[in-house]
Amino acid sequence: MDATTNRTSGLIRVDLAQVAARAGEFGFRRAGFSDVAAGIELAESLMGAKIATPEAVMRMDVITGMTAWVRGEPVDGVFLTLPLSAAGERAVRNGTYQPADPDAAHLAWQGRDVAGVYIGVYAGATKEARRAVMTAAAVTRVELFAPVPAFARGATEDGKRSMASLGFVPLEGGLPDLWVQEPLSAGSEAA
Repeated sequence: MDATTNRTSGLIRVDLAQVAARAGEFGFRRAGFSDVAAGIELAESLMGAKIATPEAVMRMDVITGMTAWVRGEPVDGVFLTLPLSAAGERAVRNGTYQPADPDAAHLAWQGRDVAGVYIGVYAGATKEARRAVMTAAAVTRVELFAPVPAFARGATEDGKRSMASLGFVPLEGGLPDLWVQEPLSAGSEAA
């Protein structure tokens, strides 16, 4: 996948068509409203907590062009990824970011000027779905978002273990249970 870095500002641009093609290799597809609703229901049942409304996730997806992904029929895996603007990256770090319904100014518009990425949720109902989710998470991190920090919340012990296995570490001072993986590369391309 092609991610380029604007060296003066640390922002990257992500090719949305390549994101969709690569996600498809792991069985993921862009989620429409009914898929988003099913994915959220799955994630909330696995986490034992509310995350966001389908309407809010669809609004995020329209802004970013790459937020909502599901796999399976019926849905057995979900991946919600939020590319952040520079203001969004700062908001995550200082605790003012609202994960369930972020300010539109905190999201990177259609793959442009991405300063960070917030992983809203990744979850799978089966071993195969969890493997696909983890592989997709690792590959997209390296291939798409290596030059920028990645953030996620440790909502469950399994989630914390999986984030640690991907190289994330707890980050104090931001959102509760916030984890970060600082940029993996400073070059002009991500892996």
